Amino acid sequence: MRKKWHFFYVFLFFVFFSFPILALPNYTEVKSNYKPSDVRLLDRKGEVIQRLRVRKEYRSEEWVEFSDFPKSLVEAVIHAEDKRFWEHKGIDGNAMVASLWTSLKGSSLRGASTITMQLVTILDHELQPKGRERKSLFQKIKQIHRATELESFWTKEEIFTAYLNLIYFRGELKGISSATQGLYRKSVTSLTPNESYLLAALIRSPQSSIETISKRVCALKWERDGVSSDCEEVKRFVRESLFRNTDYSQQPSHVPLFAKSVLEFGVPSGTKEQTINTSLSFFYQRKVEEILRRNIKTLENRNVKDGAVLVLENKTGKVLAYVSNIGKDSSVSQLDLIRTRRQVGSTLKPFVYALNFEQKKLTPNSILSDSPIGIPVHQGIYRPLNYDKSYKGNVTVRESLASSLNIPAIRALSFLDVNEFVSLLESLGIHGLQYPEFYGPSLALGAADISLLELTNAYRVFANGGMYSKVQWTRDEEIQNPKKIFSPQVSYFISDILSDREARSLGFGWDNFLSTSYYTSVKTGTSQDIRDNWCIGYSEHYTVGVWVGNPTGSPMLDVSGITGAAPVWRETMDLLQETLPSKLQPMIVDHSTIEIDSFSDLNSSKLNHIEKTKSFRILTPVSGSIFALDPDIPNGRQKILFTISSYDVSYSYHLNDVFLAKAGEPFLWEPKKGEYRLEIKDNNLKVVSLSLFEVR
Repeated sequence: MRKKWHFFYVFLFFVFFSFPILALPNYTEVKSNYKPSDVRLLDRKGEVIQRLRVRKEYRSEEWVEFSDFPKSLVEAVIHAEDKRFWEHKGIDGNAMVASLWTSLKGSSLRGASTITMQLVTILDHELQPKGRERKSLFQKIKQIHRATELESFWTKEEIFTAYLNLIYFRGELKGISSATQGLYRKSVTSLTPNESYLLAALIRSPQSSIETISKRVCALKWERDGVSSDCEEVKRFVRESLFRNTDYSQQPSHVPLFAKSVLEFGVPSGTKEQTINTSLSFFYQRKVEEILRRNIKTLENRNVKDGAVLVLENKTGKVLAYVSNIGKDSSVSQLDLIRTRRQVGSTLKPFVYALNFEQKKLTPNSILSDSPIGIPVHQGIYRPLNYDKSYKGNVTVRESLASSLNIPAIRALSFLDVNEFVSLLESLGIHGLQYPEFYGPSLALGAADISLLELTNAYRVFANGGMYSKVQWTRDEEIQNPKKIFSPQVSYFISDILSDREARSLGFGWDNFLSTSYYTSVKTGTSQDIRDNWCIGYSEHYTVGVWVGNPTGSPMLDVSGITGAAPVWRETMDLLQETLPSKLQPMIVDHSTIEIDSFSDLNSSKLNHIEKTKSFRILTPVSGSIFALDPDIPNGRQKILFTISSYDVSYSYHLNDVFLAKAGEPFLWEPKKGEYRLEIKDNNLKVVSLSLFEVR
């Protein structure tokens, strides 16, 4: 008996004279270091648009303060875990002596842990048992001292609050907030007494069987309420609650794929931020989602199943809208089609011409031949065709690019070092490209696999006068390390060409979805076998990229850039520009980087000439017209009227490269069966406008 009391005196000595090496944190530090398992993403107006789980080892919600705990919860937990919590100073002496006496008789040391003692075990990792072993005697002694220390500078409310926020309740549910959300789909403040009893019963052994937990709840209700309860009813309630947490609700969840991109690209690695202020506008996000869904629905009979839309601010690169697929109706709703790499078709042509402009090998008014061509490649002879399988003869670069002619683009690529062109694409943030020989001349027609994210941001370079910067995902992020890709003059030329409705009419006619009432520069693209359809374009303020097609890669049926992606692009751009003006900014000549004489398009007289020739366009016949000869009208009585927007004798009419007359007035032509190309040429015989028509 004396040995037992001797041991007890030794125990007391350790309690009062063994001091910890490391100080315990205060309440504020514990709360600030607490991290929910989810991050919250806010749109640019501060509205929560997405919660995304980033910690897989547990599920936790926001920290809950003591003032938000209902009285029934506080009383149930204290009754179940530490009846004298409000009276003791960290140690319940009566329970401790009883537990110690039991251990001295040969049983394991267990029980008697107050809420404070349990909390310090969480805060001090040295107090946590290894594996399934119980605490050692030394750990128990240190735990007691830590508990008394904590009580000396924490309030009881702080201890109880931290305790309920840090303990596990069931499975991966850590903290009272996640427990109430996971078990009851409600907040802590709205807990009922029965729900509080179940939570309290879970603390001692969260993974116990439903039978065991039901008995604990029944016992708590009897002890607290003083009346017997229907334990079968309690068991049903416990079973329903504990099975529910397998379907943990994560709300809101409006933009999960955008959220993943933000965490990957927009937030520094290892960040501890739990709330991220994104650049997204939820207002525009919902509007663009509806635009995409509605347009894809109209294309279902053409085997178009999905699409994606990205909207970027020109100046900042901030993401305004990020519609990664058509949502719940998508067969790949978890796949981000904005980041999926696909063949981009003709959307690479502006970069082919831009590099030629930069290297002074071509100008917008240079003439290229749109005629049959055969290029030797290692598989044989490569014979490209235009989309409509026709040839236009000699055309200007302006017409070639605006009307997306294939053969002139391939000729333009042949003037370049393909290695340099691939390097250019890489400098625009396009990754994963193959070696140049892999593509050959087809690279000019978009044979490379590129994502909508990369391609849209690359087009933003033209909108920003040739300057490149990365996409930005958060509201307060600033542009970092912008770099010059093209001169302002080259960017102006590309923007001007892609906005030229007249030059575009050669390939697309006058009336199409690309023609806006405000300034826009835009380009479409269709990949081989009509598997992918693109439309990328920008106004003064925004760059919009659209992809439509099939996630499986199956071909669409009779869908072009004009009929597939362009309607989505146009409707989105109309939405964005509803209350904003948009105009092409005037060209700024950078004399420090460009030799005026060596680049004829920059000579002031040449610029004046360009502006003048742009005012000359054929009004009739409209390009694409078909005329039928009337057999009842005598020969010589049938005429087709050629008219232009401005008459000047220094210009002339040419039909199929044959001079007709000076363009000082309208011209009447006697038609004959055949296909015709009407051109207006200047004194240097350069084409300033053209129209294609047919007589049958």
